[in-house]
Amino acid sequence: MTQIVLQYVLVVLLVIGLAYFVYLIRDKGLNISEDYFGIARTLLDFLGSSDNIAANGKNVLRAISESVNYVEVNYRDEDNRIKEEKAVILAKEAIDALNFENNVPEENLRQLIRLCAVFMPPTNKQDS
Repeated sequence: MTQIVLQYVLVVLLVIGLAYFVYLIRDKGLNISEDYFGIARTLLDFLGSSDNIAANGKNVLRAISESVNYVEVNYRDEDNRIKEEKAVILAKEAIDALNFENNVPEENLRQLIRLCAVFMPPTNKQDS
């Protein structure tokens, strides 16, 4: 009998905890469906408050994607770590050309580069 009551209490606490978590997310003004892959949160980290995230987010992702594409095409035979370093350098230059208020943290830039690289078609074909 006490186990059943304890289980019901734990389920109620779990539901209350989840409801509070959703409340906190909504309180921050972040819509979960709009923050696919956490890209909006990553862009919020380095775009200033006066920068328009909706307008500039696409430009940032496009600049990073173009730099990743350039590196993948021109450095096919290189190791992935070397390609990532070259993409970081090119992406920093491309984002600096967009004239944002803040500098881009390197960790955020690496995350976005890895995400852009994932969406590219594979360049090395392995025989199975």
